[in-house]
Amino acid sequence: MTTSDNASTEKQTAMSRNLTIDEEVDLLDIFIVLAKHKKKILKLTLAAAILSVIISLLLTKIYTATSKILPPQMNQSSASSMLNDLMGGGVGAGGGIGSALGLKDPNAIYVAMLESRTIMERVAKRFDLQKTYDAKNVTDTLKILGKNASISSGKDGIIEVDVDDKNPKLAADLANAFIEELDKLMQTFSLTDASHRRLFFEQQLKMAKNKLTDAELVLDKTPNTSLQYMDALRNLKYRESIFNILAKQFEMAKLDEAKDYPLIQVLDKAEVPERKSRPKRALIVILSTFVALIFSILWAFFREAIDKAKSNPGQLKKLEEINKLVFKSKTM
Repeated sequence: MTTSDNASTEKQTAMSRNLTIDEEVDLLDIFIVLAKHKKKILKLTLAAAILSVIISLLLTKIYTATSKILPPQMNQSSASSMLNDLMGGGVGAGGGIGSALGLKDPNAIYVAMLESRTIMERVAKRFDLQKTYDAKNVTDTLKILGKNASISSGKDGIIEVDVDDKNPKLAADLANAFIEELDKLMQTFSLTDASHRRLFFEQQLKMAKNKLTDAELVLDKTPNTSLQYMDALRNLKYRESIFNILAKQFEMAKLDEAKDYPLIQVLDKAEVPERKSRPKRALIVILSTFVALIFSILWAFFREAIDKAKSNPGQLKKLEEINKLVFKSKTM
C-alpha cells in the first residue's frame, strides 16, 4: 500500500469519527432540550389528554343499524325483467338506460332506488322524521336522512343499508323501513306491468274473437264447392290459431297479476344495536394526546431556538425584524 493510500484511509476514518461524534452531540442536544422543557411538555400533553376525555364523553352516542338483502333475481318478476331491460343487460341488447347512465352493475339501479327521493320521502313520512330531526321542511329532513343513511353494494352482490341515529331502535326501524319501502315499490312496478299486459291481451282477445266470429259467418254463407270456401276455411283456421295464442297469453298475464311472491330477499334484518358506533373515545384520546405531545416537543425546540437567538446579537436583530414584519401584517 502506498503512502497516498494510507493518507486517504486515515482521512476517511477521521471523517467517519467526526460524523459519529456530531451525531452523538446532536442526540445529546435533543435530549437536553427535552429534559429542559419536560415539565411543560408533560403538562401540555396531560392537559390535552384530559380535555379530549372530557370532550369525548360529552359527544352524543351514535348507533348504526345494518340490514342486508340479496339483489332481486331477474327471473322473479316482470318488474325485474323490466329493470334488467333498463340496465341494458338483455341478451343481444344494444345497451339500455342503465348503460347510458354508466350503471354497469345491475345492483346499481336498486341502490339508486333506495337512495331515490320517493323512498326517502316515504321513510321520512312514515316516522315523522321532520319532527324527530327538528327540520324546517321536507327538503332539510331528506338531507339529514341522506347523511345518516349509507347504501352500498359489495363485490359479493349483497346490498347493505346502514342507518345512524342516536336512538338505537329508530336506527334499526329506519334500516328495515328502507327495505320494506323498496319491496313495496317493486311490487307496484310488478303489478302495474302485469296489469298492463293483462289489459292488452284482454283487448286483443276480444278483437280476435270478433274476427273469428266474422270468419265463421263468412264460411257458413260460402258454398263448400267454391274456391271462396277454401279461402274462408283457411281464414277461419288462421283466426282460430290467433285466438288460441292470445287466450293463452291472457291467462298467463292473469296469473302474473295474481302472483304474490316476495321480490326482496332479506339476508339480515336490522336489529337494535347494543353498542355505539361512534364516537370512538379511545381513538379520540390517543390521537389528541399524540398530537399534543408532538406539538409540545416542537414548541420546546422553537422556544430553545429563540432563547439561543437572543444571546446572539446577529440573530437578535433578525428576530426583531421578524416581529416588526409580523406586527405590521397584523395591523394592516
